[in-house]
Order: sequence, then C-alpha cells, then structure tokens
Amino acid sequence: MNNVKAVVVVLVVLSLYIMLCYYIGAKGKNIFIKRNVKIKTKIYWSIYWFTILSFLIGSILRGILTIDNWFASTVLLIGAVSIAVFIYSILLFLPVDLAILIIKRIRISKSIKYKLKRLYCGGISIFVIVFIIVGYGIWNAKNQVVTNYDVNINKAAGQLDSLNVVMVSDVHVGIGIREKGIDKLINSINELNPDIVLFCGDMVDESTPTKLKEYSTQAFKDIQSKYGVYDITGNHEYNSGDISKTISFFEEGNVKFLQDEALKINDSFYIVGRNDPAGKILDGQETKPLSDILKDVDRSLPIIVLNHRPERLQEAEGEKVDLQLSGHTHKGQIFPGNIITGLLNEDDYGYMKKDDFNLIVSSGYGTWGPPLRIGTKGEIVNIKINFNKG
Repeated sequence: MNNVKAVVVVLVVLSLYIMLCYYIGAKGKNIFIKRNVKIKTKIYWSIYWFTILSFLIGSILRGILTIDNWFASTVLLIGAVSIAVFIYSILLFLPVDLAILIIKRIRISKSIKYKLKRLYCGGISIFVIVFIIVGYGIWNAKNQVVTNYDVNINKAAGQLDSLNVVMVSDVHVGIGIREKGIDKLINSINELNPDIVLFCGDMVDESTPTKLKEYSTQAFKDIQSKYGVYDITGNHEYNSGDISKTISFFEEGNVKFLQDEALKINDSFYIVGRNDPAGKILDGQETKPLSDILKDVDRSLPIIVLNHRPERLQEAEGEKVDLQLSGHTHKGQIFPGNIITGLLNEDDYGYMKKDDFNLIVSSGYGTWGPPLRIGTKGEIVNIKINFNKG
C-alpha cells in the first residue's frame, strides 16, 4: 500500500511539473512566435523541452559517457541554469496572471488597464526581470565573502589562549567552482592566516570531474595552516564515485579525513569528525554514536565537532561538545529556499549558543544545481576561539 501511495505521489508531482513547464513554455512561445507557423513552433518546442530537461539529460549522459565528458558537462550546466529560470518564471508569472484575471473582472478605468497591459508587454517584462535575477544570482555566487565569529569556550586548551579557525563547507567543485575558483578559495584561506582549516563536507559532488579532483589535490597542498587541514564526508561525497577513492584525492593533498573519529591536536583540543548518514545507503552501516567516538577523549579539553548537517544537536549538547561546525543547508541558496531550510532545521544558518554548547552553520562556499545565489552569500567562515585558561 505504501508503495502504491509513493507511486501516486510521484505521478502527481511529475504531472504538475510537466504542466508548469508547458505553462512557462507557452508564455515564451507567445513572445517568440507571433503566428502559429508549424515548423517554427516545432523547432521552438524541441529547443524548449531539451533545455528544460537538460539537467536530467546531462545527468544521464554523464553516466553513459563518463563524468569527464565535456558535452555532458555542458548540457548539465545549461540544465542547472534553466532550473533557476524556471523557478523564478513560475514565481512571477503565476501571481501576475492571477492579478490579470482579477483586474479583468473589476471596474477599473480603461487608461489604467491600458498602462498595465503595456507594462506587462505580453510577458516580455516578466522574462526580462527573470533573466536579470538569474544574471545577478550567477554573479553573486562568484563573489563569496568572509564571515567572522568570536566564540568563547570555557575550558583551558593547553598553552593556547585562542585559535584562529577557517571553516569551509559545500564547495561543490564542478559546475560552479572550477580551476580558477579553487585557486581563489585557497588564496582566500591563506590570507586569513589560519591556525587550523576545517572542511565540513560536500567539497565535491556528482558533477565533479576526475580532473578537478586531481587539480584540487595539488591545490590543497598550498594551504598554509599551523595545525593542518581536516575534512569529513558530506552527503554528496557519497554520490561522487568510489568514496575511498574520493577520500584518497584529499589525503594526497595533505587533507586529513576524520571518519567517526576524534583527534587530539597539539595536546590542546580535539577535532571530531562525524560521517554523514548518507553513507548508510552504500555500506548499510550506521554512523557511530557520539558517545562511542568520545569514549577515550579527555573531556577537560575543548571539543570541536565537524558534522556536515546541523543535526543531532541534543546529542552534541549531552556529550558536552563545545563547538559544532556544520554546513549542508546552503541557507536555501536561492529564495525562497531559505524559508524551507528555516522550517526544517533548528538553526539553518549562523551562530547559535545554548549554555556551553556553540553551533555555527555555514551557507557554504559554492552551489549545487543552479550555479547562483539569491538572498544568500557564499562564504568562508573565520572563527576566533577564545579559551578560558582559568
């Protein structure tokens, strides 16, 4: 019965999606093809449906032609951008068309109706706004910022008074971040003069070509950090091919992967890396309880947990974790996605403190799917941790 319900839900959602795609396609047809010319119409719909489905087509081609194929990557990029165009076309056309229906049925002067009709311009003005939004989003996604936090931990950390942490998550090397983007990331990290660099998962994903993983391996060797560079698995690492091979690319680049394990740094503090639960799909193994990971840890020293998702917060609080660093949410990446992530997470972005427990959630550095950001910024997080030596 549950399987039948699932199939029905999928069919309903798919049907609704196709109807909405046709709805937007018809808007474009009315603009680009003034008269019902059969050949032009067929060409238009062929191009339109290829474009609107190109993310799916590119994903299939990537599997058939291998992930490094340039044609599959190009189709995937077109599809990713078209997703954003589709989303904002729906968000604008639906309320505008509803407003037009209302205006037609209320008493209003002909001059005002004429001015509104000219402003609408057969839908051209809506598409212009959509392309401006998408263009801005692409530019915005390529101009990341540094977000600074000061965190106080009420524990002594050996001889350390403070720690300069650089945190990066959700780079998603591939569609939006390529060689120049990787170089920019490394330079930005080094400019912050970090004591330690912490990656919080989804550094790569299913769109990452092997050549970019190899490029990242060499680039990561240039990171300058007193106590090293550490990473954990995110959900997308498990979709990027053989997980052990993906991890090996990072470790060859002097990035230490922490997999449900704790590591003492400089006899002063602990870095704890938690595996993403997406790994259960591959190997069927549950992630370790935090209590098991911390069983041999000196609880008098500061404990910093890397958990890709801003989840299992009560578990972290209960185990007296001092700071958890997470990503995953992208803060919704494009509006109104932030509304959804806000509803799904206790804290989907920024800094949250509960007694001695601190949580910082990053919006991520790169993008997944559409290579743009609307209402969010890609970021590197710079955290100054102050320790209480008393």
